[in-house]
Amino acid sequence: MLEIDGLSARAGGFMLAGINLNIAKGECHAVLGPSGSGKSTLLNTVLGTLPVHAGHIRLGGEEITHLAVEHRRLGYVPQQLGLFPHLSVRKNLSYSAHARKLPASRFQPLLDRLVEITGIGALLDRRPATLSGGERQRVALVRALAADPSLVLLDEPFTALNESLRRELWWLVKELQRERALSVLLVTHDLAEAHFLAERITVLIDGRQEQSGEKGSVYRRPASEAAARFLGIKNLFPARLTDPGTVDCPALGGRIPFSSLPRAGEGEEGRSAGQPGTQAWLAIRAEHVALRTPDDRARENETRLAGRFEVVLDLGEAALLHFRSDTGALLELRCGSRVLRKYGIKAGNTGNVGLPADDLFLLPR
Repeated sequence: MLEIDGLSARAGGFMLAGINLNIAKGECHAVLGPSGSGKSTLLNTVLGTLPVHAGHIRLGGEEITHLAVEHRRLGYVPQQLGLFPHLSVRKNLSYSAHARKLPASRFQPLLDRLVEITGIGALLDRRPATLSGGERQRVALVRALAADPSLVLLDEPFTALNESLRRELWWLVKELQRERALSVLLVTHDLAEAHFLAERITVLIDGRQEQSGEKGSVYRRPASEAAARFLGIKNLFPARLTDPGTVDCPALGGRIPFSSLPRAGEGEEGRSAGQPGTQAWLAIRAEHVALRTPDDRARENETRLAGRFEVVLDLGEAALLHFRSDTGALLELRCGSRVLRKYGIKAGNTGNVGLPADDLFLLPR
């Protein structure tokens, strides 16, 4: 459906370089990254409002790299929605179809169905200024889809909404995607939004494509320190590879068994990944650090640490803990509140945690 090959673009002094993406028909692909990472620059390049410096963009096998915006058959929901304040909702919805000179017989049945699915029929004769935030979001989505685009671009359209309304609209996008076999390129900085809506994700940092892949794989095994920190991994400890299954990690007390080597890449760093003596980060997600009691039997290939719980936050269904090991390392843990109550953990308590080898992994350093 959408192929982006070696794409580079410049926006002022910012450079987006070497982007490669593929989005299949009916797939939602999320581009994640902090503010200033190049997400909107990428979207504007695909849309055609920013010229391509190098590379190619193909849609359905057709080269669209230098096509004018109106010829790309793209739907677009910008962060500020872009509804025309002087037009009614009805005229906003039909604007793109009229601009493309589509006959009513082609776009009206689809528009009627979208109005029905999104429940905005009672809003058609009102103007955008009289609508709530959620109503404006629905109108913007319908307007982007009404001309039956090949691909829909979503530029952080739900950022300004409260949590419950955002999740309601996530479900709406899912329903529209299933019914219309929509292909979606979503730009967001919200990990939960990307995980809910997308099948595959790309992480952008400072204009560079740090990692792309199936969302579960990227989430479980980030490919770089920058990607790991953006994806919320706080447990990163300097280490040195001693053999293919063990590292020396002074912060955690010495020799530690682990499961995943650094991902191989281009150049010397890629060729040296996995070699004894390689400097790396030893990492583990907070939810994979296991609570243990002194009476728990030793588990194969698990590193056991004793220490003290410095912070214990019960967040309702989940809990966040900071654990200071006797080796001096500070680890973040996440668990269910039931588990917290089961162990009777409070700030200041001593305790034990386990680091399963299957959940530990290395990142290049």
